[in-house]
Amino acid sequence: MTEVSQLSKKDLISNLWMTDELMSQMRYFEQERAEKKKTLVLTIESTQKEYIASVKEKYYGSEDFKAHQKYEELCLNLKDFREVALLLDLIIGVLISYLLFMIGVKFLSVVLSFVVIVSLIYLFYYAGVKYYLKQKKPLSIPTLEAVIDEAKEGYDYQHIEHSLLANHLREEIHEIDQKISQLESELVEKTVLPEKYRHRSKDVIWYLENLVADNLKEALSALIEDDHRKQMKQMIDNQNHEIRHLKEISHQLIENHQRLIERLETQQQRIEELEGKKK
Repeated sequence: MTEVSQLSKKDLISNLWMTDELMSQMRYFEQERAEKKKTLVLTIESTQKEYIASVKEKYYGSEDFKAHQKYEELCLNLKDFREVALLLDLIIGVLISYLLFMIGVKFLSVVLSFVVIVSLIYLFYYAGVKYYLKQKKPLSIPTLEAVIDEAKEGYDYQHIEHSLLANHLREEIHEIDQKISQLESELVEKTVLPEKYRHRSKDVIWYLENLVADNLKEALSALIEDDHRKQMKQMIDNQNHEIRHLKEISHQLIENHQRLIERLETQQQRIEELEGKKK
């Protein structure tokens, strides 16, 4: 850090302008670094989403998944056809029972035959459908969630964070870090301002150029006094605002209280009038 006692007022002002320039460059590079980091995160997230989307597309487009879809559709169609099959079963049972009745079979035997025939037909139908579905059932496949979890553990997904683009962005961020570090070293070496005032170098310059102060110590004292006055003014303004707000609330409460009193008086008068009419 440069000794301020070794500088003339002109050199002091030049030093402060240099400080402001270095601070501006640091702010610029810090903003650029933040944008690069944000771009890095968004790039990785976007690439990961695209990869998962491709996994989903591949899963839904696979022959195994299509086979399961067809099997599920078949199960739904057979489930819908079950009511029709039961109706046909009953119709066949009625027709056979009617024929038995017409050829002289006893009524109880006809009823028993109807129950047996309908039951046997339904059992054959149920067994046939069950066997058919068993033959058509495809091999089990993992769920989409399991496939995605497995893909996230794979090399391709894990390598996304270390892709060429991601590594290039990291290199750029590292270069910016080095530039900021160099600027910080140069600032510490050359500036006369303490660290807490370096972002206020233009304010300090104003005090020196406008003859409010003749040296750095006086300029910093003037800056501190102005900050204190601004803080006091802000505090007073806040207090005045709170006082005005409290007055408004008090005025509103008084008005509400007055309205309540008027309502109570009106109600009391009505009650007295009703009591007078009853007498």
